[in-house]
Amino acid sequence: MRELKTFFAYELEDTGERRELDFSESEIEQNLHPEQVLVLVREDLRRIFIWKGAKSPVKRRFISSKVAQEIQVDLMKDSRFHQCKIVSVDQGDEIQEFLDAFNMEPMKVKEKLPDMRYIRNSEKPRFKKTRVFSVFHDKFLQEFNDRTLNRKADEFCEEQEFRISEHLTLKLINGHTIIHIDNEPFRQCKYLLLNLTSKDFAKFEHIDSIDEAFEIYNRMDKKHEEDHDLIDPVSEFVGHCSNLQAWYENDYDLRILHSSLSIPLLKKLAFLGDKMAAIRLKESIATRIASKNYNTIIFYLNEKYLKLFSNEELEGMFEDWLDQDIKFTLMEKRRLWYPLLKELIERGISKAQKVIKDEIKYYLKEDNFDAYRYLLNKDFFKHLTIEDLEEIYEFVPKKDKVALQRIESSILKATLKKRRNSEV
Repeated sequence: MRELKTFFAYELEDTGERRELDFSESEIEQNLHPEQVLVLVREDLRRIFIWKGAKSPVKRRFISSKVAQEIQVDLMKDSRFHQCKIVSVDQGDEIQEFLDAFNMEPMKVKEKLPDMRYIRNSEKPRFKKTRVFSVFHDKFLQEFNDRTLNRKADEFCEEQEFRISEHLTLKLINGHTIIHIDNEPFRQCKYLLLNLTSKDFAKFEHIDSIDEAFEIYNRMDKKHEEDHDLIDPVSEFVGHCSNLQAWYENDYDLRILHSSLSIPLLKKLAFLGDKMAAIRLKESIATRIASKNYNTIIFYLNEKYLKLFSNEELEGMFEDWLDQDIKFTLMEKRRLWYPLLKELIERGISKAQKVIKDEIKYYLKEDNFDAYRYLLNKDFFKHLTIEDLEEIYEFVPKKDKVALQRIESSILKATLKKRRNSEV
């Protein structure tokens, strides 16, 4: 009987395609190159490793999570295979689990990425911790138990504070746990309590994140997480401290906290200059964009999340959208496609400018008055070059005096601006 294959290696292309490579796990070290992104499956260890070379293109890094998830799904279709956990690995900063899996030593990296968007753990600035959480945890609970015996039922204990990092602190105020970022209240902690019996544990055996656990829990028709009387305020506070401490110490691992809390937190920390928070947030956003969930992308646009990405990253994430003729409904165009194009144009991405020019020309040729006037009224014409405007001008109906006048005005302004720039 043929032995079941448990090791697979795939190289990622910029197109998102994966190409299977032909070598064994014992030969992996000589097949790892800085320009590559590889997806390495060790089914016997129930792991899918995403190995990112130090000089690998940005687009391949962003699409690697989606490709790994596709491989994970493909494996699960075969009853002989197990669900594998996906683990991300950077060249030169390989985790011990990866090194042990392939009997390797850490790789040396001479080249650093110019924008430092992928920081090595060894280079990440460490906030000096003043407390060991386990000691604080025990002491805090003991002090709470002592005070509980002497207080009235409707009284809360005095304010308590637990500092996790330079920016992140939790405070217990009047029985409520509040997250503070740079000493400013962020939001009350999300109350998520999974009340399980021993019979329930099997259903959670293969979960890989809190989000997954919450989905399974909801399907079980459990309502306990809404009952705040199940645990006292201090125990709830300690639980939140423990979760956020673990999240921070594991480089903001997105699996540890529910996304409804972790994503807004990461955004706030990223804009404060926390580089690891920016990395994790960008990884999450890129994965969701790759899934083409329009409502999620609209949310990211409206909440300014795309400001975190460089032009190169944005163009890489939306390259397929810009190169292909995606069929959007009228509502999708107005809520998603046009605002996205405007964002990309304002960031100087020339492909987006060409797309909107072709869109305007198409509507003019089709005599679709409402469509091209919508783009005119939304100021898309001002993002076009003089050459683009002159080309479009020829297609505008002579009876549309408003459109003709606005395009003429735009051409004049662009001409004067170009002349002034040439004189400087």
